Amino acid sequence: MKTDANRRRVDIGAALMAAGGLLVLSAISLFLYNDMDDKRASASASRVASALALEIETRAAEMAPGAAMDADGGSGTISIDGETYIGVLCVPALGLTLPVTRDWSYEKLKRSPCRYSGNIDEDTMVIAAHNYRRHFGNIRNLSRGDALTFTDAGGKEYGYTVAEIETLAATGVEEMTESVYDITLFTCTYGGAARVAVRCVRAVPSPAAPDTPGGE
Repeated sequence: MKTDANRRRVDIGAALMAAGGLLVLSAISLFLYNDMDDKRASASASRVASALALEIETRAAEMAPGAAMDADGGSGTISIDGETYIGVLCVPALGLTLPVTRDWSYEKLKRSPCRYSGNIDEDTMVIAAHNYRRHFGNIRNLSRGDALTFTDAGGKEYGYTVAEIETLAATGVEEMTESVYDITLFTCTYGGAARVAVRCVRAVPSPAAPDTPGGE
């Protein structure tokens, strides 16, 4: 009887060890897959951002002063590889330069940040991105006062400073889109239980220095 009981304990122990090994392998496989997805998204966004910057520079040089804005706010859009972009977001504190698509979908989020709602000239734009390391995975590490810029398709640059960092429920769509802030960046936390929202306000340009009499 004792021998049978010992065998059962050994069998149960072996089964638990095998199950634990499978869980470890699954976790490693998931990590490697996510890491590859992260690197792929980073490379894609970097390539598109560079192409956008060149196109924006060209367009800005050709655009007449006072050119009309489009219905989305900003100076039109630029198409690259069949996708439509409204501009480039730069977050120097995180070393990020990222393209922003005109609209969003889960598939588009795999490649770059997307405009979730609002528009730039009405100070209502909300930008969403995955929590990839080279997308919005580290925006929670920003601090109040950090600067960021958005350059639209016509080359107009909008400057902002971080005013608040919030954690919202994953279902808090209204809280995300209806705020007093001029631009919001957000991403899901790991696991998707909540959202990190970085709220920003327009930067106030420094006043021009007065001319010195006599040109001195």
